[in-house]
Amino acid sequence: MPKEQLFDQNFNYYDRWFDEHDTIYQTELKAIKKILPSFQKGIEIGVGTGRFAAPLGIKKGVEPSKKMAQIAKQRGVEVIEAYAEHLPFEDKSFDFVLMVTTICFVDDIDKTLQEAKRILTDNGYLLIAFVDRDSELGTMYEKNKDKSRFYKEATFFSKKEIFRLLKKHGFVLEKCAEALFGSDLDHLSYEIYDGCKKGGAFLALLARKK
Repeated sequence: MPKEQLFDQNFNYYDRWFDEHDTIYQTELKAIKKILPSFQKGIEIGVGTGRFAAPLGIKKGVEPSKKMAQIAKQRGVEVIEAYAEHLPFEDKSFDFVLMVTTICFVDDIDKTLQEAKRILTDNGYLLIAFVDRDSELGTMYEKNKDKSRFYKEATFFSKKEIFRLLKKHGFVLEKCAEALFGSDLDHLSYEIYDGCKKGGAFLALLARKK
């Protein structure tokens, strides 16, 4: 099943998850805000229902799922229905690109990062937030992903893999924040730390385009 069809079928479940797990959601937002750069023209790739773009002041997003895009638009985000691997923007159109739990759902992560770099201005910033496959929670997600509505279609990455991919595609890692410690959603610690060395499941990485 195409991933956008999966999200079209489950968009209400997806959006409701954030209300039902508000402490997790707010912790993820805080981790991102901790390393959020100042920007003039930002965009979120894989904007979903706008749960991150809207509170972070990002006015534009890309989303292939029509149903998800409709909700993001209701939250005040201008949404372009497109894919991360084929962005309909000119080179150097934005000084900030955000991707939150997007990389595990793209078909081609190399092409996705190439496109993110292409649309960024020189010295523009890319902020990637994702679940580290090697964390306690990430290991649980990987083990049980066939039982999940969404993660059964996901490809999880470790932080080392993402570090390597960022370097490969011409990005310099500048900041990192981590959060969500524990092996399941019901028994998590919500501290947020600078750096990426304590084993948090939710990692936010800020990288600059060389």
